[in-house]
Amino acid sequence: MGAGLATSRYTFRIPLPTGYALFNTSTGSALRIDGADADELSVLLSGPPTVVSEDAFGAELAGTLRRGGFLLDPAFDELAEIRDRYRAARGGAPVALTVTTTMDCNLGCYYCYESRSPDALAVADADRLVAIARDRLRRQHKRSLHVDWYRGEPLMNLPFLEQASAALQQFCRAEGVTYHASVVSNGTHWPDDVGAFVTRHRIRQVQISFDGLADNHNRRRRYRAGHQPADETSSFDKAVALVDRLLRHSRVDLRFNADHGNAGDLPGFIDFAKRRGWFDAPFRCVFMVAKLAAYSDRAAFLRPHELTAERFEELQALADAELPDRCRDRQDIVEGFPFPRTSVCGALADDSTVVGADGLEYRCGLQVGEAHRAVGEFGGGRRLLPLAPREFPDRTWWDEFDPTTLPTCARCSFLPVCWGGCPKRHLDGTQAERDAEARRWRLNLPRMIAAGMREPAPDGFVFSHHDQFRDEPAPPESRSNSGRGLSSDP
Repeated sequence: MGAGLATSRYTFRIPLPTGYALFNTSTGSALRIDGADADELSVLLSGPPTVVSEDAFGAELAGTLRRGGFLLDPAFDELAEIRDRYRAARGGAPVALTVTTTMDCNLGCYYCYESRSPDALAVADADRLVAIARDRLRRQHKRSLHVDWYRGEPLMNLPFLEQASAALQQFCRAEGVTYHASVVSNGTHWPDDVGAFVTRHRIRQVQISFDGLADNHNRRRRYRAGHQPADETSSFDKAVALVDRLLRHSRVDLRFNADHGNAGDLPGFIDFAKRRGWFDAPFRCVFMVAKLAAYSDRAAFLRPHELTAERFEELQALADAELPDRCRDRQDIVEGFPFPRTSVCGALADDSTVVGADGLEYRCGLQVGEAHRAVGEFGGGRRLLPLAPREFPDRTWWDEFDPTTLPTCARCSFLPVCWGGCPKRHLDGTQAERDAEARRWRLNLPRMIAAGMREPAPDGFVFSHHDQFRDEPAPPESRSNSGRGLSSDP
């Protein structure tokens, strides 16, 4: 009997019109299996990890399966490899500073859970921001800095942004460090010299949010008292005019905030964007559908308005069908298949940070203003927390968060493409949200695999809880299988 080979914990199978598709979430490899042995072989490869004789497959087939990661040396630790990949992504992520210039905003969106306050960074804080950038860059000798100008409406604190941007760019030039920036904005408070502003601050990407077509958007994104523009231009028209101009100078990410009340606007809004020429502009326009959700306890009031996972996926599929390829926001998908994760969100990047307008540092931008969630002080600046010096309880949690060590995630076969989902949901203990993420993968991974195989999605097929969570490897056993009918996906 030949040497034993172990089946991978991360292989899934879905039925095709003829045969089956196999996909390994850890390697991103895909195979098509048909013929008389297809059912037995696909069940073996996608079932609980087990060790089989190499003779069960034949040399050629065994070689194909080993190259794809479907069969492994029994001593190979798949989870350890994923853990190494995850930790390398945390350490190797570029340095990103997310800077909350102010907690003020000129709009009063119904779903906003931010506590409006007079907190704002001062012009004098620009040097402290440079000091943070210097420290983060020098930790691992990194040579690139990205700055994201962020919430409430960042351009409402223009004096600080102008000063800090100039100071950071000067520092990067002196250090030989690459610099670029992005802005998250509501699109209603920009200076008239849009092109010059983008060039001056080396902005390569701007995110502008819409809440549907004009009627829905204007009702949801009303001007707050004292912020109505003199010409009474609506927030929708302001944002539209800005996108028209920005696309001559920068990439624009259009974010459609969807809930039960405006989901029906999506087809009309995409058509509106097409007629404006946004998807044919000189710079790339990327469209994303975002689900309004209760990302913190302060936003619990949003739960009745949230879309189900199935309805949200319908909207995403509608957008994908209507948009040119270059305008889709599905970077985790390569030729239809979900790509194994090799990067982390900014909250997990070892050398990145979020600077709050309150003088505190955070790991996640969604936590800004929640002082008890801070992980440090902005450059040793003003203290607003009633805590002992250096007492930031969440700091260690963020430093040590690793989904490959969590009991549930470590057993999950979605782990390589998911990495535990949003870490903030783990910190907050929102099990319902984590369960929803698992349901999303069970529902959509079959569709992604079928699309990658250029086949129709299997009607009604959803991965089960058993498919997601695999048992420990079974003892070695001998199986007889000629492996007839296996072919690589073209």
